[in-house]
Amino acid sequence: MLEFQSRTQEIIDSMPGTVLRLLAMPMLIGASMLPDTAIAHAIAGDRVFPATLAIDDPSVASEVSLPTVDWFPGPRDGTGNVPNETDVGAELDLLLAPNFAVGISDAWTSQAAGHKDGNYGYQSLEVSGKYKFYENDDDEVLMSVGLEADVGGTGASRVGADSASTLTPTFYFGKGLGDLPDSMALLKPLAVTGTIGFAVAQDRAGPDVFQPGISIQYSMQYLKSSVKDYDLPAFVDHLVPLVEASLTIGVDNGSHAFGGTINPGVIYLGGRWQFGVEAMIPVSAGTQHGTGVIGQFHIFLDDMFPALAQPVIGEDQ
Repeated sequence: MLEFQSRTQEIIDSMPGTVLRLLAMPMLIGASMLPDTAIAHAIAGDRVFPATLAIDDPSVASEVSLPTVDWFPGPRDGTGNVPNETDVGAELDLLLAPNFAVGISDAWTSQAAGHKDGNYGYQSLEVSGKYKFYENDDDEVLMSVGLEADVGGTGASRVGADSASTLTPTFYFGKGLGDLPDSMALLKPLAVTGTIGFAVAQDRAGPDVFQPGISIQYSMQYLKSSVKDYDLPAFVDHLVPLVEASLTIGVDNGSHAFGGTINPGVIYLGGRWQFGVEAMIPVSAGTQHGTGVIGQFHIFLDDMFPALAQPVIGEDQ
């Protein structure tokens, strides 16, 4: 562990720019404060699904993301400038009943272009509920359904928060490829997770938006424990390289805009915690004007505090 902390500090010190160091700092803090032996919560058979950054994973649990930080050059504004946007967010989820969790999240946003006065404020408060209705350990499958609500009027319009609420029913899924034949053993660590959401604006002046998302990930931990131990460095055995895509497609009210980002990156699974960093590559100029970066420090509260692994109402199955 001391070797890992020392190497992490070296990596952070070598990073250019304040933003990248801000993204990486929680990794060192977590390595210093939290134990490194535990079982992450999103499990189907031998498969551990990490908490992904751009889309939500298919599990339900008590957990917290603190912080999630992103930076990107936003779309060109009416004056021709490209404001840089920074978001600093947090999310808390609690297991309320067997297979059912509720969550709350928010983010503070800074938008600034050059030396001009910027816009600052909070985004709309988001509350959510998610129910895991299917788990198949043999096939490494998880499925959930949920409802997310952006609460209108709880954020600052100057940073893009809406005055009207939006409801987004969502389907979540995860599938590991550990059931592939042994002749394809090196593909067994692969897994796919995804979301299918439909955001319905409560103010009919706003557009409804189709929101598909997908991640493709490769678990080095799974490679070692369930395929073959190649005696790789311990740090590598904790990595999950992945690519995520979070997309938006307007479907009515004259808005058919296509947007979103493609996010290649890596997650480090540290047992009771994880740290992830990804690039944010826009799929359209209307999303952002160039490539950004996102980082997240995530804590599995149900692993740190076993009492939180039990639902508030009823008994776990």
